[in-house]
This record gives sequence, C-alpha cells and structure tokens, in this order.
Amino acid sequence: MWTIPVLIALSFATVWLRLTVVHTTYELDQANKTLNNLKLEKEKLELRVAQLRSPRRLEALAREKFKLLPPTPEKLIRMKE
Repeated sequence: MWTIPVLIALSFATVWLRLTVVHTTYELDQANKTLNNLKLEKEKLELRVAQLRSPRRLEALAREKFKLLPPTPEKLIRMKE
C-alpha cells in the first residue's frame, strides 16, 4: 500500500532532477557562448589599440592633423652623457 506513493514521489523527483540538469546545461551553454564572444571582442579591441598606437599612424596624425614636422638641427639640444 505504501509502495505506490513512494513510487510516485520518486517519479516526481526523477523528473524534477532531469529538468534541473537540462536547465543547468542550457545556462552553461549560454555562459560559454557569452565567454567566447567576449574573448573575440577582446582580441578585436587589442588589435585596434595596437593599430592606434602604431608609430606610423601617430607620425601621420602629427603631420596631417597637428601640422608637426621633424625638428630642424638648430632646434635640437644635445645632452652630455
């Protein structure tokens, strides 16, 4: 007589446990996708920073935007060692 309620309770527990596993697996997959997307974005941003810090780019920017030129020999000050 007591076996039927116990079997029903175990059945519900099994279903609940399986749903919990499925839900947790889905959350882990979503977290992994987010992590991969953030890693790709970080790589792109690091590349952009490297491009922005490029000496060629900075020199061109100095010449074009700020109208800077290399110093003439008269403007150079040599320091003694």
